This record gives sequence, C-alpha cells and structure tokens, in this order.
Amino acid sequence: MQTPTYADIHNRYRDLTNRTVRPNNATGFLENHHVIDIARSLFLSSLMWMALAIIVYTVYSMVAGGR
Repeated sequence: MQTPTYADIHNRYRDLTNRTVRPNNATGFLENHHVIDIARSLFLSSLMWMALAIIVYTVYSMVAGGR
C-alpha cells in the first residue's frame, strides 16, 4: 500500500487550495445590535416572565383554594 505524495493530494484538491481570500466584510453581532438595545430587551423580557409567573400563581392559588 502506497501513501499518496503531497503533489498527488495537492492536484486532487486544487480547487480547495487555490481559492482566493475574500475580505471579511461581515460585521460583528455587537456592531449590529447595540448593548443598550440588548439590555432593554432582556429587562422587558424579564418583566414579562415575572408577570406571567404572577398570573399563573394567582390562577393556581384561586383554583387550589376553591377546593
């Protein structure tokens, strides 16, 4: 069994090795979404989860208290 040489591997995968490097034009997550917007969204989401928990607890205590 023979091991392929570097030239064989290079010729076989020429498309992968000869790709041109593209400039990185992608912007980061924090450049698109400002920290203030993220913090406000987390705060409002927390308020909504707390309101949901209070409503569920209230309904549960009303149903459990009626028995």
